[in-house]
Order: sequence, then structure tokens, then C-alpha cells
Amino acid sequence: SIYLMFFYQPQGIGDFPQPQDSLVLEFQDDSLNWNRIWATPGTNYQPFEKEIILIDELKYLHSNFRFRFYNYATLSGNFDHWNLDYIKIDELVSSYDTTFLNDVAFVGRHGSLLKRYHQMPWKHFLNNQSTELKDSLDIPIRNNDASINVDYKYFVFDQLNNQLSTFPVFGWRNYSIYDYDSIGNFSHAPYVGLDDNIFNSSQIDSAFFRIKHVIKTGTNDCKLNDTLEFLQKFNSCFAYDDGSAESAYGINVSGAKAALQFKLNRPDTLRAVQFYFPQMLDSVSDLNFYLTVWGNDNGKPGNVIYSKIVSPVHSKTSQYQTVIIDSLFLISGLFYVGWTQITDDLLNVGLDLNNYSNQYMFYNLNGNWLNSQFQGSWMIRPIVSDKRILLSNGQIDQVQIKLWPNPANKILYFDCSEKILALSIFDLSAKKISTYTPFLNKSFVDIKNLHSGIYFLNFVLEEKILSKKIIVANER
Repeated sequence: SIYLMFFYQPQGIGDFPQPQDSLVLEFQDDSLNWNRIWATPGTNYQPFEKEIILIDELKYLHSNFRFRFYNYATLSGNFDHWNLDYIKIDELVSSYDTTFLNDVAFVGRHGSLLKRYHQMPWKHFLNNQSTELKDSLDIPIRNNDASINVDYKYFVFDQLNNQLSTFPVFGWRNYSIYDYDSIGNFSHAPYVGLDDNIFNSSQIDSAFFRIKHVIKTGTNDCKLNDTLEFLQKFNSCFAYDDGSAESAYGINVSGAKAALQFKLNRPDTLRAVQFYFPQMLDSVSDLNFYLTVWGNDNGKPGNVIYSKIVSPVHSKTSQYQTVIIDSLFLISGLFYVGWTQITDDLLNVGLDLNNYSNQYMFYNLNGNWLNSQFQGSWMIRPIVSDKRILLSNGQIDQVQIKLWPNPANKILYFDCSEKILALSIFDLSAKKISTYTPFLNKSFVDIKNLHSGIYFLNFVLEEKILSKKIIVANER
């Protein structure tokens, strides 16, 4: 009297499986052979359905028993999605065992505690905490045939695992949460408030915080769904997306433009832009485009302030393609990052369907900027930093370049452990004075034609830029 119970759903918020893209369940028998036990054809979105399989054949009742799910799918991209939940194997005592789940669970994603972004640079957050932070949060809870008496509390920890705050401060908030069939999902009422000082860190450039939500339920309830955690990140990039691409977005018009709006709380330097290109049927690796940065024109993209031709790379294992900005310039207020198409092929940038930022997503086919109607968030992340050393992943690099003498006149020597692809010199207004290429690992540059003053040297290395400030003291 053994049963296997599970719930399944086609598509969810992803791509729906075609009829031939079946979901399959197999059991392993005592000869270690896999046997198909159950299958269902693909279809478009439907609510979760329950399936119960009795395990009553002797060939499956052995100590090495295993079961597995697999599905058929188009292998050339992020297609044909199935969802599984509440997979349970147990002794069947009565019909009650498979009729009721006896569980209270968090059923929604936590999401960012920021109003606008999923994550943002720490310094920009500190410049305007009260505006950037949500006033409250609400994570739905579902009662599946369990006790209605539920206690709730959340905790905030810093990156050293020090507890910073809790809500409620003392004790637990108690709820009476009735069954889903009676009230649907339960929402916190009143909402859980957030303190402006919920995030506190001595870190200068980046920080992260772990938010932990806990519910206490009846002793017979399943406890695996009673805790929900989220990592709120603050580093060098702005992001509307959460890092997962449920779909993709593209425009099949040559010359078309797509621009994602970002807002700075302080002037900063754009160092790089990250793109996520999931594999979606056709490869985009040979479809060059122009990475484009626009200024602001009354809430829409304005003049082009930077452009660079880029060859897209399909993302693997959640890695973004990082495009280094090869000339430094300051930005402030609103700015826009995206692409200008060279061909009429779909670029298919990642589209996160868990977070919506359509009011900040603009496209242009014929000279007019319009908001995208495809709900989600484009997976484009600008990296900003006033530091002069930056890695391609948005973190501060520890690699150092030695410069001497400084102040300098006529000749400046430098030494770097990595290969230097190019060197550019900028004045304080971010105007490029000169560019030199290529360089050996240990070399020098002639600066006798520079006027006395402060300059920035931009060293272009493999996948990153290192910048240094020098003082020129030439007698002229």
C-alpha cells in the first residue's frame, strides 16, 4: 500500500509544451530497468492537477527503487516548460492521505524590497533610501486543509549573518488563515511595514542582506514550505530582472531601437553593460548590433551619447555577456541603455516574466519611442562605479597597475601582470586626449605634450578596464 502523489502544470509563466512534448514518469524495477508508468501530452497553461500512482507491483517494491520524471522538448532553446510540486511517496492508510495536503505554505515569490529595481548600487541606494525602499511587502500564504492558526515573523541579516532587525520586534504576528477553497490566497492585513533603516552596513561599495520569512503552523503540517528567504543585493549594477529568463524579446526590423531607462541618485561613470541572450531556436551569435546609450528627452530616450558595435554571445549557466565601455563619461539623472539593430533578425534578449518594468522599456521603429507591451523586464544591466578598477562582473578588482613617477613629466612608466590591449588618456572633463595600442606588459608612454594637470589613464585588458589617476607636471 504505497503511493506516489504529485501535482503538475504545463507552461506556468514560461513556454507551453506542444502535444508531443510529453511529461513522463518512470519507475525502476528490481532488474534495474526503467518502465514508463505515466505520461501526459503537452498543452497550454492549465492550473495544477493532482496525480496519484499506486505502487503495488512486486518488481517495484525493492530497496533500490527509484523513480524519475522527464519531458520531451525542443532542444534548441528555452522551450516547453513543465512544473512539478508536492511530490510525495508514502504509505496509503486511507483516502484521507491523498485527499488533503495538510499544509500552510508561502506561495509567492519574495521579490526585491526596492520599489523600482531588483538590485542597484549600494552608494545610489544610500543617497535616497526612503524613496528607493518599498513602504510595505505582502507575500501570499495558502492554507491547504490545515490548521487556521498561523504565526508570522521576518528577520533581516547582514552579509556577516548578524541579525539587524525583525518584524514584529517582539513576539509573532498571529493570523487566522482559512482554507484556500474558502478565501483563496491570504494577504497580510495590514501589510508588513518596512523601516527606512532596515538595511545598515559599514560596507562602502557593495553589500547584501538576507531576508528570512517564517510561519509557524500546526504540528501535523508539512514544514518544508514554512520558510522563505531572499538575498537583497547592492553592488555596481542596476537591474530590473532577477537573473532568470522565462522568455526572450526581439524586434525584427533593421534600424529598430530598444532602450531601457535607468535613474541615478548621484552622478556616476558608466563602466560596462551586461546583456543576457538565452538560446531561443535560432542563434544570434552572428547578428552584430550597436550597444547604444541615450540621454534623456522629457522622459524618453534623447540624443545618443555612446555607441559601440557588439557581437552577441548566448548566455550559459546564468552568465551575462559583459560589454566594456571603452571611453569614460559621466552620467547623471535619467539615461537609457539598449541596442540599435543592424539586421532584421530577432536578437532575443532575455525577458524576465517575474518582474514588470514596462514603463521603463521603450522601442522605436520609425522615429517614435513607445513603451513595450510585452510584459516583463529586459535583462540589460548597466554597471556604474566611481572607482577606477572594475571587473567584468561588476565587482571591484584587486589587480593593481604600478605607475611611476607620479607626478610625472615627459615619460610615465607602468607595469601590469596582464596583457594590455590599449591605453587611453582622458582629461578631467572625460575628453579623450589620445589612445595607444598595442602594449607590452611592462612599458612606458610619452606624455611630454600634455599640459600640467590631472589625467586619467584607461588600461583596456581582457574583459575589464583598469583606470588610474596621474598628475602631469610638465614645464612649458
